[in-house]
Amino acid sequence: MAGSTQHMGKSPAFFVSVFNRWLTPLGVCVLVVSLLAAQAEAQRRLTPSPLDTLGEEVSQADGLEILNTFRRMGVAGDYRLSFQLRIMPRREKTTTVSGLLLGTQSAYGPLTRIDVALKPSDVTERGELVPAEVKRLLLQNGIFANALEANSWEGEETASSLIESSEYFDGIAGSDFTVFDLLMPFTFWQEFRYEGRTTTRSRPTHVFSLYPPEEDEQMKEHVSSVRIYLDEEFHVLNRVEIFDAAEELSKTVSVVAFKIVDGQGVLSQVDVRNEKTRDKTRFKVLDAAIGVGVPEWVFELDGLSKNIYGTELSFLKAAKVEE
Repeated sequence: MAGSTQHMGKSPAFFVSVFNRWLTPLGVCVLVVSLLAAQAEAQRRLTPSPLDTLGEEVSQADGLEILNTFRRMGVAGDYRLSFQLRIMPRREKTTTVSGLLLGTQSAYGPLTRIDVALKPSDVTERGELVPAEVKRLLLQNGIFANALEANSWEGEETASSLIESSEYFDGIAGSDFTVFDLLMPFTFWQEFRYEGRTTTRSRPTHVFSLYPPEEDEQMKEHVSSVRIYLDEEFHVLNRVEIFDAAEELSKTVSVVAFKIVDGQGVLSQVDVRNEKTRDKTRFKVLDAAIGVGVPEWVFELDGLSKNIYGTELSFLKAAKVEE
């Protein structure tokens, strides 16, 4: 039996907001020890929990409550992630590209500005600087999810353009990482089915299947459903499975690791696997800061006319709290 949802909150990508930003050093130590213990337990434990209900008839009302709790999660303050995309085709040479992600909250949900350096800056034989070629993205998550893009090599006079649903699945920098993976619009799709609780790597996990809106024909040409796995304790995604229009598994997104930054858990490595080609892309966070001061223009439409990558914004640090 499927359920439906209302707009209940925010769900920024790549953060585990259950960790309080004022978490004490002792609390951080306990958390890290607990996570290490959970990993060790995962290696020993092979049998499922008696509390698991996956495959049984489960309450969709309970599922809605779990889903809405996840949607209400938010990160405190603006944040910065410096990252690297490691593109690992099965039959070709591995390549890497660098990027910068700046995030904040809005009345409609999380706002994210992302720059990906498709080609790094260089210097000619005459000592002249050749600017980096940067793909710029502005993502609005939430129930009214949308995305815009601009390219640095097209000049500042070129206006940003709306990314249509059908273009969400174009690989970024030749990778299998897409706008769809970054925007995660499926987390706010209204039609869902709660499949129950299971145990994944010793972690209690809730499983949902979500379905694209009936009116979004472009989306339905690429996706029939998305299955998500939510950690019961931390209310965070740990796995996403995307099924194509033929209802075949086309892509898997797996959370591999996260670390504590300013008292909050930041997902530090995410692997994307193309189940058709077996190609893989790794999103790896190189440096992160929470509670930074991001200028407002970064999240405005006109802000897409200039880079954030390669500027002083790449080095934003958390503001010091006055005692």
